[in-house]
Amino acid sequence: MVREPATAVRIPTMSIKNPQRHPSRLRALLGIIWVLAAVAAAVLVLKSQSGELSGIGSVLSHLKEYYLLPSLLLECGSMAAYAQMIRSMLKVGGVDSGFWRMSGIFLASNSITNSIPGGPAFASVYSYRRFRIIGASEGLAGWSIFASNVLAAFSLLLIAGVGLVVSEGNASGVSLVGSILIVTAIVLIALIIVARPIALMSVTVVVLRSLETRLAKSWNLTNKILELREDISKISPSPAMLAKGFLWGLLNWVLDASVLVCAYLATGSPIPFEGLLIAYSAGQLAANFPITPGGLGVVEGSISIALIAFGGNQQDAIAAVLLYRVFSFWMWLLPGFGCYAGFRMADVRHSRVSSESRIAKVGEAD
Repeated sequence: MVREPATAVRIPTMSIKNPQRHPSRLRALLGIIWVLAAVAAAVLVLKSQSGELSGIGSVLSHLKEYYLLPSLLLECGSMAAYAQMIRSMLKVGGVDSGFWRMSGIFLASNSITNSIPGGPAFASVYSYRRFRIIGASEGLAGWSIFASNVLAAFSLLLIAGVGLVVSEGNASGVSLVGSILIVTAIVLIALIIVARPIALMSVTVVVLRSLETRLAKSWNLTNKILELREDISKISPSPAMLAKGFLWGLLNWVLDASVLVCAYLATGSPIPFEGLLIAYSAGQLAANFPITPGGLGVVEGSISIALIAFGGNQQDAIAAVLLYRVFSFWMWLLPGFGCYAGFRMADVRHSRVSSESRIAKVGEAD
């Protein structure tokens, strides 16, 4: 007697379920296609850099292996520090993703950044969507991405500044002063926006309202910014919160730069400490230019050239930089795509469970 009602609603349940599952399957299929396309792009990049890979092979033939484990641990710490920086920015808005989930999101985003042309833009969109899924509002998700990038840039500039001091007026170091000062000014302005996001939104609204009045037009953009301003007004980062994020960002760069030091030790090459930080900073800045995915080739060339300019041996510099890139770049691509695929499968399962739950409620109501 109890089973009859369940049997009675079985046919309409199937008719409701099928339309719900198709979008989930389509999204899953599109996600798989995207991953395959990204992996294919990475393979093409690998082939285009066959010279670099053959160089890595020659380096690996005479390594001091006992420096490899410290390099691995340092790079893992660097990745964890960056993930913690992003997590601390989300906490400003009351959203705590948890360390492991945030690490997975960051690894997936990092692989997107480093594998396809225009990767940083796609990675930002991906991170924004993941932050929305874990409970961040539109304003908090966007602000967290912007704030993390600004704090990372600010902490990298500090590394570059220390590098300038250590270089003791070397000609190569002095030539970078103007560029560093310009970038510093831009980052400081961005940091002010991070600390007082509502002020920028208010000014933007005033400007748009003024333009609407003069042009006798009404724009949806103005209303959207008003909504975002209301959302962002809830974000009020304290100096302590921003300082915490900055320190996580600084730790990320320090640990990552330490991997370059270990790479020199592993190859048995003398370390050009005088130009190490300047060369490292130049390479990280070069990675942001949209020339190749992840700055592939550009980063290696920038760091190597700078190290050689500060008196480093050419062969030693290239060998150490190639090994450094194994730990900081190549090693994380597949784990990142694995995290991306894992999140996609979790999304599909969650969508299926939600659909079945709604269907069950409809069946109970009937």
